[in-house]
Amino acid sequence: ILPPSFPFGGMEHPLLTFASPTIITGDKSQVYVATHEIAHSWTGNDVTCENWENFWINEGFTVFEERKVSGNIHGKDFAQVEALLGNVSMFTDMKNYGMNNVFSSLHPTLDGAAPDDAFSTIPYDKGFQLLYYLESLVGENMFQDFLRVYIYNH
Repeated sequence: ILPPSFPFGGMEHPLLTFASPTIITGDKSQVYVATHEIAHSWTGNDVTCENWENFWINEGFTVFEERKVSGNIHGKDFAQVEALLGNVSMFTDMKNYGMNNVFSSLHPTLDGAAPDDAFSTIPYDKGFQLLYYLESLVGENMFQDFLRVYIYNH
């Protein structure tokens, strides 16, 4: 558990999960932050982006797995509501950047810009949407098999 001044809910590491004390609540309302950071042990450190322009690989895969966990715990409707809320936040970020701005894309070209300038919910939720779409094409079981092989190989 990190100091209360840590500015994020958590930070991933292959063997540890660093968590802000703000995610430890009696009502368990922040359990998905912990789930997200734990999922990074597989889809954020071992399977990772080459550079900040590929940040969606870390976060999109992790959000995808995080929502699978919440769907298994609370049902698929719950996970779909999470996806809808993520989509609303992503769309707001895209409007704020501008729909034709490179930072609104799944794979932004930074061209010397600081990675923090491109940080938003976009790589999290557009990455999730891409993976969810691919799963819809091949089926849930086949896509989970693909993920196992992909994570193992990368």
